[in-house]
Amino acid sequence: MYRSNSYDETLSQELKDPEFAQEYLLALTEDEDEPMDIEDALRLAITKMGTTDFAQIISEDKANVDKFIKGKRNLKEDTLNRYLSHFELKIKKTLEVA
Repeated sequence: MYRSNSYDETLSQELKDPEFAQEYLLALTEDEDEPMDIEDALRLAITKMGTTDFAQIISEDKANVDKFIKGKRNLKEDTLNRYLSHFELKIKKTLEVA
């Protein structure tokens, strides 16, 4: 099976554990020096995990995951939440006074 250069066998196995995956994704978004937005962090985590494995875990077509990874597909909130479900996370929109 083809694996991208970003694929990491050890990290891939660890990311299959939802608790570890959650900590990993949150660490990417909360990094003090270079925090990532949630979609970029999710793209990185998915490539480290392997798109085929991730697609199977969330019961999504691999082609859709690939489009998201390549930036060719923006995710609606419900789809983003489905992608985040493996990480036991969800998006919550809030409106605040500026």
